[in-house]
Amino acid sequence: MNDLLIRRARLMDEPGTVDVAIKDGYIVAAGGGVAGSARQMVDAAGRLLIPAFVDAHLHLDRALTAPQEGVTSLAEAIDDFQRRSRRMDKNDFIDRGRRVLKMAVRHGTTTMRTHITVNEALGLRGLEAALELKEEFAGRVELQVFAMAGELEPAPTPSLKDFLEEALRMGADGLGGAPHLAEHMEEWVDFIFELAGRYNSLIDLHVDETDDPSIASLEYIAAKTIQNGFQGRVVAGPCCSLAAVDEDKAARAIAAVKEAGISVITLPSCNLYLMGRRDKGLVRRGVTRVRELQAAGVNVAFASGNVRDAFRPFGNANMLEEALLTAQVLQMGTPLELKNVLKMGTYNAAAAIGLKKYGIKAGDRADLVLLDATGPAEAIIGQVEKVCVIKGGRVAVRNDKKSDLII
Repeated sequence: MNDLLIRRARLMDEPGTVDVAIKDGYIVAAGGGVAGSARQMVDAAGRLLIPAFVDAHLHLDRALTAPQEGVTSLAEAIDDFQRRSRRMDKNDFIDRGRRVLKMAVRHGTTTMRTHITVNEALGLRGLEAALELKEEFAGRVELQVFAMAGELEPAPTPSLKDFLEEALRMGADGLGGAPHLAEHMEEWVDFIFELAGRYNSLIDLHVDETDDPSIASLEYIAAKTIQNGFQGRVVAGPCCSLAAVDEDKAARAIAAVKEAGISVITLPSCNLYLMGRRDKGLVRRGVTRVRELQAAGVNVAFASGNVRDAFRPFGNANMLEEALLTAQVLQMGTPLELKNVLKMGTYNAAAAIGLKKYGIKAGDRADLVLLDATGPAEAIIGQVEKVCVIKGGRVAVRNDKKSDLII
């Protein structure tokens, strides 16, 4: 007997409706008229069933710390968090992170990658909190924790190197940082690749999050990825400056990113708020060249980035909400384009952070969301309810209390 059977569900890329049978946390069958019984049944009644959302770039340690006064630049937002973090203990990090993770699950996100700042003032407090939350939410949210080297640090000092290495020993899933903000960018990148190589770790870097028409760090990271044999193991985002350079330079960089097998994470909601602050007249959006990257075959995903902090005082840990803003910013409004956007927050994001057995076919993990819509366009434009969220083959969240949904 199956554990769960979903009847009459619509999929993004399939005509008509299908049944999905689940056992021991995995999909065992997906197609028309799946036979058999189950301990629990869900009647999708023609609604859209998608793999659960993947938020591939979030800062849990900064969440819910929005100041009363606004900021005027990225550097000012970084400084605001650094000042506040000196007064934060581990319990504070855990409390805020827990609230955001609960919001995320309610909105259909069951996998998340969080960047946690590690610097001289903060030490490993934020990382310790994130690792505790990873354990606490196991079975509800799969949390990947990346140690992020302190921003605006000119070069990797011995103590910072020790902190990052200790973070990997403690169980961090990978290394991050913002080398483009450092005086010695190449030294930072070299160290991160060297340390990741020693620990067989993944790399996820903030890259060229500036308005300057310079993509030196993106080009350098692509070259280092190939040189070190890290193809498919590096993520870069949000790559804002790629939109500020000329077409030929952008094309060369995009070709290098494709060759390096780097996935790109765009953060439209964050970068709309942060970038172009000093522009007059025509104010830049700060969003990378998503269309050109995708046309070149680069895997591109969107993510929420920040939730109610100095970097972005908005957000509800709601990837469907992020999809609506992403679609508008990228000017993707046709049904086909909106399906592409929805995939950027699901399939593309899963590929970026290395999720295996992700999707809706036999053998895939049963992490799913039933949306109160018949297709991606209706789901995004209508900001519809996430009727139920399924994690590990069980109904983890019900947002629709209709008695006829679950039998």
